[in-house]
Amino acid sequence: MIKNLLLFCGFIVFTFLFSCKGDKATTAPATTTTTTAPASPSFRALPNEMMMNMWNECDLIDYIFHNLPFSMNQTEQASIRTNLTYVSSTAQTTIPSNCKAMGRQFYGVQGEIVMEADIYYSPGCMFYVFFINGKATYANQMSDAGKQFFQTMIQKGLEAGQNR
Repeated sequence: MIKNLLLFCGFIVFTFLFSCKGDKATTAPATTTTTTAPASPSFRALPNEMMMNMWNECDLIDYIFHNLPFSMNQTEQASIRTNLTYVSSTAQTTIPSNCKAMGRQFYGVQGEIVMEADIYYSPGCMFYVFFINGKATYANQMSDAGKQFFQTMIQKGLEAGQNR
């Protein structure tokens, strides 16, 4: 019952988030800006088509955290799809210099890693940076549900580590 409810809620949220078609500027490849000072990359949101491919094909998400005493993975379609709803359709156009990635997500399809994302989760820094062919290419803000997920997951992971 709960699993079906989560799947249904995840599908509704995902459909809402990605039902609006972006303009061509939203789906164009990432570019960098050039100024006299050192330039930081300018990112666009992950294209809806790529997100839909993940929705339909992804069968594994692995999480590796840099400074947390645990890692985790998801292999159930409902959990994977719910996780995909944590990626807002809003672009994170730049990465503030004070933001540091807390870990990386690996998206797998039939045993192959097809996409990776750095996870940023700290005050003022809650977003994903997606890597395509090893290059930071897209960045999306984290949805409110994603923020809640990481808060809960980190808390439970740290509690479980203390109880060992």
